[in-house]
Amino acid sequence: MTATDRVTARPRPGRVVPARTERAAEGPARLVARLRHGRALHPRGLMVAATLRVSGGAALGVPVLDTPGEHEVLARLSKGGSLPGRLPDVLGLAVRLPGPLDLLLSTCGRVPWLLRPRTGFTAGPYSTLVPYSSGTGSVWFVAWPEGMSVPANPRLLAVALDRGPLLFHLHAVHKDRPAVRVATLRVRAPLPGTDVAFDPVLNDHPSLRQPEWLRRLRRGAYLGSRQARAAEVDTGAGQ
Repeated sequence: MTATDRVTARPRPGRVVPARTERAAEGPARLVARLRHGRALHPRGLMVAATLRVSGGAALGVPVLDTPGEHEVLARLSKGGSLPGRLPDVLGLAVRLPGPLDLLLSTCGRVPWLLRPRTGFTAGPYSTLVPYSSGTGSVWFVAWPEGMSVPANPRLLAVALDRGPLLFHLHAVHKDRPAVRVATLRVRAPLPGTDVAFDPVLNDHPSLRQPEWLRRLRRGAYLGSRQARAAEVDTGAGQ
């Protein structure tokens, strides 16, 4: 046996083993969730009832987003870093669509791939940050809010919704063409006591493909966060 025969195969430099990637995200997420007694990220938020009115014509290959119609959905508005009070933060918008399909967006700047802290829930756009691969090419989902000013404090959301709904206009954004209106999300009422574990990896669609590195990180991070708080994800498997 030569020295070459005795060499054990190892991953090439720069190549990340999927299981290691997931474990690397799972452990820290579990620890942070335990310390926060809640979600690892976006622990402070409010579940809300909403109506999604789909415009149709986006041609994404996802029936719930391509076909005109209305759907009653669950959504959550939240603070990413859980900074106290009204302090600016990266704010989040999570939506559970029929399927189920979970879309998670965070406040961004003028371009959809850059996070930006905001002072209020209607102060600027939200984006998926990393593009999906779809039948129409790489696409970001960007939601532009409309409605009264609501400071970046989840406790003030219920009071604001008593005065009227908040609207979020969802668009499919490509680098090389105009944005396409997909739907409008009408956030109507708070749902105190309701909690939903969103997971964009377990609740996805084959026509919206996330980068594999992101899927691995998210799979580990969301699993660790759920384990710490004994939460389960509704994947619609029994439907």
